[in-house]
Amino acid sequence: LVYGHAAKSLKEEADHKDNAYWYQAVRANEVYQILDGKQRKVTLCDTSRGEHGNKTIELTGKKTGLDSICVGDMSGDQKGHVRKVLGDLLAPFRRKVSAEALKLVEAGGFDNIHMAFYQKEKLERMKSGMWQLEGPNMICYFRGKPHVYAWMHLRKSV
Repeated sequence: LVYGHAAKSLKEEADHKDNAYWYQAVRANEVYQILDGKQRKVTLCDTSRGEHGNKTIELTGKKTGLDSICVGDMSGDQKGHVRKVLGDLLAPFRRKVSAEALKLVEAGGFDNIHMAFYQKEKLERMKSGMWQLEGPNMICYFRGKPHVYAWMHLRKSV
């Protein structure tokens, strides 16, 4: 699944005025803000995977060894914020579809999801305009530059 929006033009300003999905990046950056210094170092990666067609969101099935911070290593309130990010990603879809997608994520273990922010691809006023959530059976790769778009892949557990 790929979705995106360019509200005014293909090259949007840093605030992404009127962009339908920008709230998702704002919520993800709230997670970064509540991480402690050590966690921030772990979750901050240099550059993203880039875009390579379907390979952009190819799933590895891994629970460990993924870039950045594991949700299982977060505190309860931090996990709650990651859940809100996941809810935001699924919010544009019908409730039934969102519920089914969340079951797939949970089947792979919510605590096995890793969250990465890419510091070399940051936007003004935010630590990162590009970030991803990745677990054994889900990935969301979110880009906020030059406009908002995201790639998402969910599957049943392997």
